[in-house]
Amino acid sequence: MNTKYWVDIKEDGFNKEAYARAMVFANKLAEQDNDVKRIVCYIHTKQNVGYFEPFFDSTTISKLFDGNVRLSGFAVPMTIETKITYDKCKYSSCYDDVVVAFGMDLKELEVIDDYYCVKYIIAVPWLKDKTMPWIERWNAEEITGAKRDSGKTGVSEIVKVAMKELSSIINMSTGISHPSDNDRAKTYIRALQKYESELNAHSVVSYLVAELGWTSAHANDVGKLITTLNEGRYYKGGEKTGLQVHYKRWKEKAKKSI
Repeated sequence: MNTKYWVDIKEDGFNKEAYARAMVFANKLAEQDNDVKRIVCYIHTKQNVGYFEPFFDSTTISKLFDGNVRLSGFAVPMTIETKITYDKCKYSSCYDDVVVAFGMDLKELEVIDDYYCVKYIIAVPWLKDKTMPWIERWNAEEITGAKRDSGKTGVSEIVKVAMKELSSIINMSTGISHPSDNDRAKTYIRALQKYESELNAHSVVSYLVAELGWTSAHANDVGKLITTLNEGRYYKGGEKTGLQVHYKRWKEKAKKSI
């Protein structure tokens, strides 16, 4: 079963109908999955209560901020969490939450992607183009099942081979923070950036997260290395010679995998 969903909107900004559809779908997921413990309405700050005012009175909204509330018609309790309050739950194994994320962009959604307590995410855009990179990364399913034409290009087979190799060598729990892992990543990115026709940071980060199981935070560290070189800047560390040896190895492996 998919765990990443989104709600299409016709126009940017406030969309009462989209919010209602998101809540109905969240309840549907909770009904279908007995592991789900609650529905979390995830917003930026407590000032963003406008999302809920069409559906709940002020007393109910206050209760939802205070804790888990069982509302009529919903299979599990519901709560409202902000970016600050929900951060306290990120390592909790007590919940398998359905998170309805209101108005979040890629970086904000990346944060909850890595939370242990989150099982499903339903992204409801405020500005569609800000949420679309996350939708493309996960090939998220629109809640009506509507198909989306994606301009996503992905990464080449050679890049896939290189990133799989990197993933098998480094300590995945710490990403590229260890000096030796950091040097290896810098070498690999330098080789790819030199010999690949195009190395797109967003595409590589998306591949690391969605296909290889990296956390968004660790994958973004690799993305920053790519962006640095693509912008004509440099970084210290890693090998500067013999890069073609690495590239030829990846190229041969890529040929065998096709």
